[in-house]
Amino acid sequence: MGKSSLMPEMVGFRLLKLSNLISRPFFAEFARQHALSLNEWRAIVVLAKRPGSAAQDIAAATGLHPMNVSRAVISLRKSGLVEEARDPDNHRRVLLWLTRTGKKKFDEISPRAERDAGMLFDALTPQEQATFSKLIDKLIARAEDMSLGSD
Repeated sequence: MGKSSLMPEMVGFRLLKLSNLISRPFFAEFARQHALSLNEWRAIVVLAKRPGSAAQDIAAATGLHPMNVSRAVISLRKSGLVEEARDPDNHRRVLLWLTRTGKKKFDEISPRAERDAGMLFDALTPQEQATFSKLIDKLIARAEDMSLGSD
C-alpha cells in the first residue's frame, strides 16, 4: 500500500495549507483594520457579487457551515453592513443585501484581495490556471456530494 492519505503530504492537507496561507494577510491586516472576521468578509464578497442572496446561498457559495454563516450575518447586520428583507416568493426565506456602508467596506478591501489573488495565480500559466480551476471545481463537486450525507 502507498502512503496514508492522512499525512501532511496529502493533497487535502496541502489545499488546507494553501487556504491558510492565502488567508493570513486577512487575519494579520484586514480583520483588525476593518473589524471583520474572515467569514464575515466571505459573506460580504458573496453579497457584493450576488445581492439578494439568502444565508443558505452564502453557505453554498463558500462551503461554510450554515451556523458560521448565520453568525457572520448577525454580526454584519449589527455592524450596519448588511440589510435584509423577506423573500416575496417564500416568506420563510430572508434575503440579504449590502448596505451603502457594506458596499463601501467591500470597495475598500477588494482591490487588495484582487491584487493578492492575482499575484498568487501569476505563478501559473494561463493554461495551468484553467486546468487548476477545472480540477478545483471537480474536487468541490465531489466534496459537496460527500457532505450531503453528513449534514
